[in-house]
Amino acid sequence: MDLRDKYGLLIDDMADMRATVRIQLADGGLEKCDQARNVKEAVQKLSLRRYDLIVCDYNLGQGADGQQLLELLRRRQILPLTTAFLIITGETSYEQVATAAEYAPDDYLLKPFTADALRTRLTRILEKKEALAPLYRHLGPKGDPVQALAVCDELLAQGSRYSLDILRHKGELLQTLNRSQEALALYEGVLQQRATPWATVGKARVLAAGGDDTAAKEQLAGALKAYPNYLAAYDSLAAILEKTDTEAAQAVMEQSLAVAPTTQRQRRVGALALENEDYVRAEEAFKRAVEKDRTGFFKSHDDYAGLARSYSAQGKVQEALATVKDMSQYFAASPALTARQAAVESQVYAKAGNAEAAKAALQKALQTRQGGDLDPATQLEIAQACFTSGSAEQAKDIIRNLAEDHHENDQVLAEAQKVFARAGLGDEGGVFLDATRKRMVKLNNDAVALAKAGELDQAIAMLTEAADRLRNNCQVAINAALALLMNIHRKGMDTSALARAHHYILQARHANPEHPRLEEVASFYRKVAPPGTLILDDE
Repeated sequence: MDLRDKYGLLIDDMADMRATVRIQLADGGLEKCDQARNVKEAVQKLSLRRYDLIVCDYNLGQGADGQQLLELLRRRQILPLTTAFLIITGETSYEQVATAAEYAPDDYLLKPFTADALRTRLTRILEKKEALAPLYRHLGPKGDPVQALAVCDELLAQGSRYSLDILRHKGELLQTLNRSQEALALYEGVLQQRATPWATVGKARVLAAGGDDTAAKEQLAGALKAYPNYLAAYDSLAAILEKTDTEAAQAVMEQSLAVAPTTQRQRRVGALALENEDYVRAEEAFKRAVEKDRTGFFKSHDDYAGLARSYSAQGKVQEALATVKDMSQYFAASPALTARQAAVESQVYAKAGNAEAAKAALQKALQTRQGGDLDPATQLEIAQACFTSGSAEQAKDIIRNLAEDHHENDQVLAEAQKVFARAGLGDEGGVFLDATRKRMVKLNNDAVALAKAGELDQAIAMLTEAADRLRNNCQVAINAALALLMNIHRKGMDTSALARAHHYILQARHANPEHPRLEEVASFYRKVAPPGTLILDDE
């Protein structure tokens, strides 16, 4: 493969190593290649242009590494699937990291290496990317899972040499489309041919989604016995155990730290330790997360909030307040930061018996919430502060609004349930959240039934009112847009209604860019919208 028409990015914190590898890349035919010294520069460059290939050193300095960068890029959906990602490293133990990681690089290359070895490795990756390009085109937040599934079947029928990769994508697509039995059959078929960790974990996830946690746990325990470094198995097993046994979940995540002591896993251990009232361990885990990423891209408000709560639970009031104050030094000013600090501070003061200071901090958090669209974690922190200060009804109002906005998001609902549990209202919280979810499902179902019965005006009124109130509810926004478009399709062009449909599609994308029904409504919009009208931003 000719690399002369490719554009590359070389990431390494050492200038001499960058110079050496740059020469090797040029010798291999890569003429166009930008360079970055660290994670920050790499993210900046990736936000400005699309690269065909990335060569990244494992050790990037300042506590960051290439594996963490890859995870960041994948989670933020900055790195296209078509871009080759090669990690170079002098650590012979990296193979364990690469095979264990959920976000594995396309390949890795041990130092020292020749220009020919580098070129051969990159060529091999790019050939695979080229072969799977028809599939990649339909994956991602703006992709079409139904079309992607069809491409998987086409490539498999052609006898692609990358059949295992295609089957892995197909399994994930089937799960996305809630075609559980087909996904289960796929994973079992793969496992009959060969022992494969991703298929074992995939099968377990399907079983858990179907309510068979016992079988799922057995699968994952077997996977960890066979593949003790496979991180996805630890994560999946801990998620299942957390439903009924948080101590067992913490024990599993402690084991995962021995494989990969990443910031994300320290954070997870800290959160579970807090739930288990293991405050010394929570302090230790959150402190490691904070110290590792004070100035990095992997830092989170959650780490500081968790550390402050760990201190507070042990009576270390000054340490807790100092941790809250530190957040201003390491995070950019924002409504979310202000609200989170105030909410945590309120809980610290309440725990210390200073009701007046707790109330003042809570009022600051509530006022900030009124002025902006805060993330779920921050809103739940405010709700927790309300419970702690005795404002239970205010806490329930916040959680009700959040649950209505995110009624399809099991993770948000699970975190909301924890807030109730910490307030000693676990049973009431379960009933409360279940009723909220059912109410939102009924609203959508009733509106869809009205639309099918021809009562489009009534359906539109119901859905647009809900969509305007619930800015983060993707399902409601999609249904509102569909109802408006159906009305236009039936009655003729209405530019005002078309503009509203366009607005709701963008609102839905903002709420959940990976929702499986987004492509359906976007396709309908393109069919209805005449030339010269508002276009969607992917066109």
